[in-house]
Amino acid sequence: MKNTNKIIIILLLIFTITLTGQNALAKETEEITIGYFPNITHAPAIVGIEENIFQDQLGDITIKTRIFPNGSLFMNALSTRQIDIGYVGPGPAINRFLQGAKVTALASASTGGTVLVTSKDLSYNSPEDLEGKVVATAALGCTHDLLFRQLIRENGLATKRQGGNIDHRGQKPATMVGLFATGQLDAAMVSEPWAARMEDQLNAKVVVDWNQVPWDGKLPATIVVTNNKFLQENPALVKSVLLANQQAINYIKNNSARSAQIIQKGIEDITSQKLPIEVIERSLTRTNMTSELDKEVVQELADLSTELGFIKGDSDLTGFIDTSLLDEVNLNENLQ
Repeated sequence: MKNTNKIIIILLLIFTITLTGQNALAKETEEITIGYFPNITHAPAIVGIEENIFQDQLGDITIKTRIFPNGSLFMNALSTRQIDIGYVGPGPAINRFLQGAKVTALASASTGGTVLVTSKDLSYNSPEDLEGKVVATAALGCTHDLLFRQLIRENGLATKRQGGNIDHRGQKPATMVGLFATGQLDAAMVSEPWAARMEDQLNAKVVVDWNQVPWDGKLPATIVVTNNKFLQENPALVKSVLLANQQAINYIKNNSARSAQIIQKGIEDITSQKLPIEVIERSLTRTNMTSELDKEVVQELADLSTELGFIKGDSDLTGFIDTSLLDEVNLNENLQ
């Protein structure tokens, strides 16, 4: 009888512990925080949140959002679990992964969105026309910067720092506008909507389009990333986010006019700047919304960043990209 009572007590303890664990997991998944930027290349996030595409997929889960001005702050928030998942450029995520951060890239959100723009007075026929000129990128070592460096490398050119004669400078896009206007800047490798704004305000010229830059527009502009612990604890939830990302991409492709209006309003709400709808629409034509993530291209970007000294040590990205859940999403979508 005593043994029977002991068994009953043990079973009750196991049952209680199991319920406690389940309740703890339920609490962890009652809400999700998604991070993104007020950028054209983050359009699936902007449109997906506004049109309730994410909410439809996540059901009763409470969705919170956090907006970031740059990739470094985004990655800080992801690493410290202030956000659970979100949208960021490949460069910051690659850097943190190679520094030991437990982060996983799950899908793309967009490719392209970056072009080479010149002042209206510069005669441009090939990259050789940049010799002796002042050229800017948003920051040294950023994705746009690496695209520019690869472009000139492919044409046997170099910046002054690398022994060439291109005067290369890091400048914020907002500052570039003033430098172009005063004749202090000849060209810039810049993301949208800045290029379209420069065309609109300064009569600047896009001379190398998004699909003519290195990697032919296949380089991810924005990827979907999460921290490994959240992924391990919530695979079904992450899969729902990836499905929402894909559905938002499909929505943008099938509703371009409406999407442009949503993006215009979303950027204005976040930045208090209302871009002309024509600028938004032109920016979208230079940005390819896609969830497809090319592992080889991402690895080549990491190798280039290491070769140029922006990443120290090994550039091997084994374990960084996991598209298994994305593959499941695409399979299910195709079967429907």
